[in-house]
Amino acid sequence: MQVIVARYTDPLEAQIAGGLLQAEGIAVHVGDTHTALANWEWRLAIGGVKLHVAAAQAERARDVLRRLDAGEFALPSEDDAASVSATPVDRESLSSRLAWIALVVLSLPVPWRRRRSGTGDTST
Repeated sequence: MQVIVARYTDPLEAQIAGGLLQAEGIAVHVGDTHTALANWEWRLAIGGVKLHVAAAQAERARDVLRRLDAGEFALPSEDDAASVSATPVDRESLSSRLAWIALVVLSLPVPWRRRRSGTGDTST
């Protein structure tokens, strides 16, 4: 038997919560998503987007959703992220940029060479 563990007025928020439940190993069905997206004015009338789980997993699902609301799964702030991560790796090379320009300007697809990972070689 399926039970409703949460209701959301925003379908995207419901999808995120449903994805978290799936990541935690809980089988979930996100109901009324398409109706809420197609007819946004009906969201409150239909009771929002609902998360359905098996009755045996309902308490565990509610616990995960409480932890989500409490911010336990929040990403680190910019200050914390700046101290942890370095600058992103530039994966583009000069030849890839030239190939993109040839495609846009001349409508001519040109193959390019990717920069080898781990090397500082910028000539490719």
